[in-house]
Amino acid sequence: MNSRERLLSAMSLQPVDHIPLLLRFWSLGGEQDHIPFEWREEVKRVENTTALGLDDTILLQPPLGYVEEYTPEDLLAVTSHCTVLPEEAGENYPLLQKVYHTPAGDLQTVIRLTEDWPHGTNLNLFDDYNLSRLKEPLIKSLADLDKLRYLLADPSADQMECFRRHSEVLRQHAQRLGVVLDGGWVALGDAVMWLCGMERILYGQMDEPEFIEQVLETVHQWEMKRIQVLIEAGIDVLVHMGWYESTDFWTPKSWRKLIKPRLEEEIALAHRHGVKYRYIITKSWKSYRQDFLDMGIDCITGVDPVQDKLDLEEVAAELGGKLCLMGGVNSAVMLSQWDDEQIRQAVERAVSTLAPKGGFILFPVDAVFNTQPWDKIEMLMQAWKRVRER
Repeated sequence: MNSRERLLSAMSLQPVDHIPLLLRFWSLGGEQDHIPFEWREEVKRVENTTALGLDDTILLQPPLGYVEEYTPEDLLAVTSHCTVLPEEAGENYPLLQKVYHTPAGDLQTVIRLTEDWPHGTNLNLFDDYNLSRLKEPLIKSLADLDKLRYLLADPSADQMECFRRHSEVLRQHAQRLGVVLDGGWVALGDAVMWLCGMERILYGQMDEPEFIEQVLETVHQWEMKRIQVLIEAGIDVLVHMGWYESTDFWTPKSWRKLIKPRLEEEIALAHRHGVKYRYIITKSWKSYRQDFLDMGIDCITGVDPVQDKLDLEEVAAELGGKLCLMGGVNSAVMLSQWDDEQIRQAVERAVSTLAPKGGFILFPVDAVFNTQPWDKIEMLMQAWKRVRER
């Protein structure tokens, strides 16, 4: 089997030649980088990881990029400007204001400009860095949604043609390397959290669910069009990012009312075209287990026994052989603080517990960071090679 066949078989709960191991790499910034090969460029990374015998995927992003790289200023009807405001009384930091200009009017957001702000005097539309510094969210009322739709408008014909050329190049590389072509990452709860702010979501799902639902629907309609474009480009797997869709942020009742029906529409669209659906949610998802089965999700990325404190035996009993489980070991703690024997034992436990019923991909949740000692990652790979035939 090549990597594509192996991963798709695991997601289909079919036999594989050996248990896959997939690593996701992420930068924590700074000059230190312990990853001993080129990994920041998509195709070069896959060439290097597959040469090590690992599994990997190539990611095709929607036109104009996935949410955290999305730049609405690339749309013809949208312009913006950023301004550093004078320090206000009671504020410990200067304020950074960004105003988007649309034909329906302006949208404004303001963050506190802390010393560790990474973007200079710019501010992205969707960004984790915004949340902890947020003073004024972008979307504050239903009147803002007409303006938001201009920020989430269709790409131009030239932009679509550029996307098609790029997708063809990536599809050829995926075929050459024998790897899965992922599409995404698409978002829903994450995008709404960035647009409205955490406090508005936490309270609003109970106090003003109609407002939250209309913001969700605006984002959902935008992402559904982008999903269709990805599917037409020939992706194998659609990947949905759901870090902010866990029960840390939504009550199960609110999630089932507001998030689940829209995920079901994504899944149905993917499955109609023979595309697998992979859901990234790495913490506090136990309450959704039966929902995942009911929805027909093919693969859950985020089975973490350390930071999420999941009982692997319990996960195996309830979900093993019913959907693909991707995870089993932790990255941030295990690969930074544990010794070699602890890593070996963690890998053996994950494989012996989650692999017997099929549909298991070993994956250190949530990412391998460039600052972590490479010898720990080598220990992970050595432990995997000893037990991957099970």
